[in-house]
Amino acid sequence: MLINIIQFDLKNSTIELEVKTKRAEHGHIARIHKDECPEFWASHPELSSLKELFFSTTDTSRECLGDSFNVQVDLTKNRRLAKHILNQRLYTYFSQRAIVGYDYIDNIEVWVAAKEQPTPKATDYLRFSVVPKEKTVSNGWELLISFNGHSIVYDTPISHLDLVESNFRVIAGGEVVKRKDLTPDQKQNLDYIFPVINKSLSRELQINEHYEKTTNRYVDTIGLIRGFIKEFLQPGDIEDVITITSNELMTVPEQRIDAVPKGSNILMFANGNTSFDPYSGLFGSRGGTGFGPYRPTDKNNVRFFFIAQKSDLQICKDLYNIFMYGSKDGRFDTSKYPAFKPISETIKQTFNTDKNGSIYFDSPDTALQQIKEQLNSKPFNKDTQYVAIYISPVNKDDINNTAHDIYYKVKELLLQKKITSQVIYKDNPNKAAFKFHLPNIATAILAKIGGIPWQLQNRHRTNDLIIGVGAFKSEKIGKRYIGSAFCFDNDGIFKNFDCYKDDDLEHIVQDIRKALGKYIAEDLTADRVIIHYYKTMSRKNSKKITDMLMRLNFNIPLFIVTINKTEASDYVGFDTDNPGLMPISGTYIKLGYNEFLLYNNSRYGNEGKWEYLFPVKVKLAKIFPSGTKEEQVLLMEEVRELLSQIYKFSRMYWKSVKQQNLPITIKYPEMVAEIVPHFEDDYLPEFGRRNLWFL
Repeated sequence: MLINIIQFDLKNSTIELEVKTKRAEHGHIARIHKDECPEFWASHPELSSLKELFFSTTDTSRECLGDSFNVQVDLTKNRRLAKHILNQRLYTYFSQRAIVGYDYIDNIEVWVAAKEQPTPKATDYLRFSVVPKEKTVSNGWELLISFNGHSIVYDTPISHLDLVESNFRVIAGGEVVKRKDLTPDQKQNLDYIFPVINKSLSRELQINEHYEKTTNRYVDTIGLIRGFIKEFLQPGDIEDVITITSNELMTVPEQRIDAVPKGSNILMFANGNTSFDPYSGLFGSRGGTGFGPYRPTDKNNVRFFFIAQKSDLQICKDLYNIFMYGSKDGRFDTSKYPAFKPISETIKQTFNTDKNGSIYFDSPDTALQQIKEQLNSKPFNKDTQYVAIYISPVNKDDINNTAHDIYYKVKELLLQKKITSQVIYKDNPNKAAFKFHLPNIATAILAKIGGIPWQLQNRHRTNDLIIGVGAFKSEKIGKRYIGSAFCFDNDGIFKNFDCYKDDDLEHIVQDIRKALGKYIAEDLTADRVIIHYYKTMSRKNSKKITDMLMRLNFNIPLFIVTINKTEASDYVGFDTDNPGLMPISGTYIKLGYNEFLLYNNSRYGNEGKWEYLFPVKVKLAKIFPSGTKEEQVLLMEEVRELLSQIYKFSRMYWKSVKQQNLPITIKYPEMVAEIVPHFEDDYLPEFGRRNLWFL
C-alpha cells in the first residue's frame, strides 16, 4: 500500500534564523522561547526581560517588527522549532515557483493553474498542501503531499469591482491572503489583486463554484499528487536545508496495517436477518424482497400531509400514489408487483394522510406567511405524530436563489409544531434518477417517526456512554456552531441532540452529567465514557469532563476519539493491488502515536461496485486519573474496540442507504449545526432535540 508521503533528509542540521522582538497584528508568526535557546539569551542580556522572540513563516521583514537578531538553531534538538523553520523555507521555495498561501489548518498550500479552464471570466486552480512530518510511517523526516481540491479566482481585479461582500480571500503578489489582511505595500498594486470565489461571491458575481464529483477520487488524486511532485519536488536540495531523497510515494510497512474485527459490517433487519448492505437488507435486490426494517415505529397514529406551491399540486398527487401504491422507475405503478413497494410494505407503516389537511402557498415570496397562517389554523391531535411532505420550490444546493432560506424557515415552523418533515425538491420526481431517491426517502421517514431501519450486530457488549460532537461553521453569522448527540450503548441509537454556539463545552459537560444520571435512574453502570470529537480536545477541556466524573464518583476511564475528515490536507493510502486503489473496508493504518487512518467504505472484496470514499483520520486518547498506572495506558485491544466502534457507527446513517465514511456520532451533530444557524430563534425547539428531523 502506498501513502501520499515522500522522504527527505536535513541537509544542514544547524541553521541561522532571523528573529525580531515584536510581531505584527496579523500574519503567520512563530515563536522561539527563551528556554529553547538559553545560550543565545545568555549572550544577549538586553533581552533578559523578553521570554520569546518572533519570526515569520512567510516574510519576517513584513510580519515581524522591532530589533533584529540572528539565532543558531539545531533542528535535530527541537522538533517544534524545526517544523516552523522547515515551513518557512518551503514557503520561500514555492513562492518563487507558484502561488502560495495557507490552508484552513495553517499548512502551506500551493496553487497551480489547472490544465482545463471550464469557468468563463475566472481561473481554476488546483490546491496542494505540503506538510513536513517526522516518523509518521518511516523512521525519519517526511513530506505529506495532499490534494486539497479546486478554487476559482475571478479574472477581474478588486480595483474594478464594486463588491458588497467583504469577507473573502485574494491573490496578491503571488500570495493567497485574506482581503482584510492586505498590507499597504500589497495595495500599491491594487490592479493585480484578484478575488477568490467563495459562496457569497459566487452569488454576487454569478459564478458557479461547484465541481462535478469524479467517479474515483483515488485514481484522480494519486495522479495529481504525482504530477505535483514531478513538477516541484525532484530529488535534490531545497533552500539549503532540505534534501529530497526520493520523489516516489512511500510504501506503508506491513506492521502498520491492520483491520477491524471480522463481522463489524454486519447489520440486523427484521426477525434477526442480517446483511452488510442497507439497501438489499431493507428493500431487497432487484426482483427480490428485503427483510424489512429492524423495528417499525411504536407510534400507531402517524399522519402525513403535503406542503407545496399551488402550481405543484400534480406532484403531490403523484407522490401520494407512489407512497400509497408503489412505483416503477420512479413513476406511479398500478401493477400488482411494483418495483418499489408502497410505504406500508417498505417501512411497515400505513400511509394515512390528513384529509383536506395539506397546505398550499401561492409563490416563494408568500410561502412562509401562508404556511405559518395555515399551520396555526390547522387542527392537530396531540396523540398523533404528523409528517409533512414539503415540496420545495428551491433546490437546497441553489445557494444563489434569493428564496434559498425558505427550506430552513419551513423546517423551523414545523419543529415548533412538533412536526417532523421530509423535503423533496419539486423537479426531482420528474427525473429518471428519482427511483434512486425513493429508498433514501423511505429510510429517512421511518427514522423520523421513531422506527429503526437497521441495527448493529453486537457480539461483545459493554455499557458505554458515547457522546458525539460535530461542528459546522456558519458563513451567515461567521461563527462555528457545534452539535452534540447522545447514545447510551453500542447500538448506535441516539436519544437526543442539541446545538450550541461556538465551543460551548459547559453545555456539553452538563449533557454528559444528565446522561449519566439517566444511567443511574435505569439502574445501569457506565463502564466507559467515550467522546467522538470533531477536533483535538485540549487538556484543559478534557479536565472539565474528568473533574465532573470524579465529583459524581464515576471511577471510569474517559476516551477522547478525535475524528477528522481527510478531504483536504491529510493522509490517503492507496491499495496498488486493486485498479480502483481504494483499500478494503475496515483496513486501518497506524500513522503515529495513537493516530490512525481508517477506511469506511463498502468494498469488501475485489468484485462489485462501491462509492470511492476517502478514509477518516482518528486520534485516540485515554484519560483515567483515578486508575492505576497500567490502567491509564491505551491498550491495543482498546484501540481495536474504539476503531471498530467508529466503523460500526458509520453504518448507522439513516439519511441514505449508501455507505458513509464518517460515523453518525460526528455526522449527525454536524448536520444539525449546519441548519440551526438559519433558524429565526437561533436554537433547537424541544421536539427538535428528540427527533431525527434533519435527515
